[in-house]
Amino acid sequence: MSAFASISAVYQGYKIPPYYDSLIGKLIVYGRTREECLHRLRRAVDEFVIDGIKTTLPLFQRLIREPDIIAGNYDIHWLEKYLSENKA
Repeated sequence: MSAFASISAVYQGYKIPPYYDSLIGKLIVYGRTREECLHRLRRAVDEFVIDGIKTTLPLFQRLIREPDIIAGNYDIHWLEKYLSENKA
């Protein structure tokens, strides 16, 4: 199953103003188990396309493959530590 969504409020040359939330898209996945949900999430993030602006998609693609994330071994400080150890 694949999905396609378009955003009609964004057009070529549009600049996202700094006065608003920088969230330009939201992806929600579900599954009967954590494993199924993670599998769907990996597929959806790998197929997600946003052109013309820098996004955090590459970071999310790495994060959902991290052993700690897969196993659920993280807390509110995990990402901060990960980012400081993985400058990229």
